[in-house]
Amino acid sequence: MPEAGRLVLVVGPSGVGKDTLIEAAKNLDLRGVRVVKRDITRSADLGGEDYASVSEADFGRRESAGQYALSWRAHSLSYGVPGDILEDLAAGQTVVANVSRTVLPEARQRFRNLVVVSVTASSDIIRARLQARGRETDTEIEGRISRAAEFVVEGADVIELRNDGSRAEAVAAFVALL
Repeated sequence: MPEAGRLVLVVGPSGVGKDTLIEAAKNLDLRGVRVVKRDITRSADLGGEDYASVSEADFGRRESAGQYALSWRAHSLSYGVPGDILEDLAAGQTVVANVSRTVLPEARQRFRNLVVVSVTASSDIIRARLQARGRETDTEIEGRISRAAEFVVEGADVIELRNDGSRAEAVAAFVALL
């Protein structure tokens, strides 16, 4: 798919700080950068990232109508990146989206100017962050940490961003990438 802009896909296991980095970039209102608000079939009152809560039926209709540039399912939820990012890319903007690594093969086929930012952190940092957000049980947290240890994203388009330090350091590194 031809585009003049750059698609930045942010991936990483739960608790590495993807939402924090993305929200910070959004709040900086960087010129020429659009941070995507995803559609998620999750209740709007759960907090966390800024997302549009949609019903499973609405999601299915939108997906069938081709209204998502990328869509996937994970953790019993459906996620979609709005199709209007194509206009932003065509206009030369940088578009930033939080996605699942499972959509990377499709994204790599569809978008030629793609960068994958793989956010990582130590197990101790991930555990502390997941406990602080309070959405998972201890058993679920340990399961997520086990999956995080196996989380590897590779390719010439991948940049690893280690998020074990301060928030300010991680945000500065993320913004420099953008």
